[in-house]
Amino acid sequence: MRTLRAPDSTQREIIAQLHTTEHLLSQVASLVSGRDCDAEIIPMPDLGLPHNVRRIHGGFFTGAYYHWDSTVPMIPVDATVNLCGVALFRIEDDFVDERDFRRRIEAARTTLTEKSSFVWNFTSGNHFVILAENRTAGVLPEGRYLVLHSSAAEFKNQYNGLYPAPGNWYHNEIRVFVGHHGRYLRYLSGSPAERFARMVAMLEDYQRERQRLCAALILGAEARVTDEVLSVLHYGMPDPASIAIGCQWLPGERPLSLLLTRPGAPLYLIRAHCGGNNRTTTARGPVVLTPHGLGVRSLRPLDLAYGEDHLRIAGQRISLDQSLAGRDFVAIRDFDRDADLAGILSDCPGTVEAELHQVYSYHRTNEGP
Repeated sequence: MRTLRAPDSTQREIIAQLHTTEHLLSQVASLVSGRDCDAEIIPMPDLGLPHNVRRIHGGFFTGAYYHWDSTVPMIPVDATVNLCGVALFRIEDDFVDERDFRRRIEAARTTLTEKSSFVWNFTSGNHFVILAENRTAGVLPEGRYLVLHSSAAEFKNQYNGLYPAPGNWYHNEIRVFVGHHGRYLRYLSGSPAERFARMVAMLEDYQRERQRLCAALILGAEARVTDEVLSVLHYGMPDPASIAIGCQWLPGERPLSLLLTRPGAPLYLIRAHCGGNNRTTTARGPVVLTPHGLGVRSLRPLDLAYGEDHLRIAGQRISLDQSLAGRDFVAIRDFDRDADLAGILSDCPGTVEAELHQVYSYHRTNEGP
């Protein structure tokens, strides 16, 4: 496992768990392949707690890249794979005010819910719609931008979904490997794993097109998208033997991505530099790994303990179908523009190309009118 330069107390506890996860991935890959196989986990500066308790119980956390070497297709299902990302659009629009911004979002929500097969999920977890403003011309022209963060919710807990939901298409194919330390890995292997990886690959274009459709619905006839600056995934499978959770995988030289921060705080357009410790090679070619945000920390010691049907964390007993969202011991990491941005860029080298100031936002904790 690669190391972070300055992990905080939450990250140190998580990294201890990830060593076990890394070992389990190697053991299962070796088991299905019939030979010794390696695995590697690469933590990002935003390594932190997911809301999904089952994911934690299965040994997976947000802000990391998980890779295993296997000659037989293998998928760890409790990584709860889906496709999620951020899209940034330059727009020729000046919303009248925040009420107008919310009116258009609610109109888009109604259309999507009542007239389409899409699932509205801009108020799930840390998803959002943001109207932002770039005030200094550079790589980005001055002006206003629409930022969307959502996932392919149509392929989550449904029968055709990717989450390990009871009764879904692969439920009867799940195998369980229990390690000597009491931790386990639930996985698919062979043809079900191969089909799973194909579905994820198919959904990459789907997710990006979904973002474009939602942007068009929000803007409506009164405005138009003038330019898609980027649409970057930070959740999915870079190749059939790796999973990224809250971790962007960027091909090419000096690629652009967006660093998310906190509600109300600026967002940063970052151009990644090559040559850092965050570079790796996938079956599709070399990529640079970058964080998608600040990550969620615990305000108390985690003291993780794994029960058969529950997780004990920070002194609380939580069942596997519950969420950490809104719990009193979790919080997005604080952010100081100079100190924290410099720390992130020391682990994942890059240049800040633009600072996008939030004008209006719509998310889980402020979705009301």
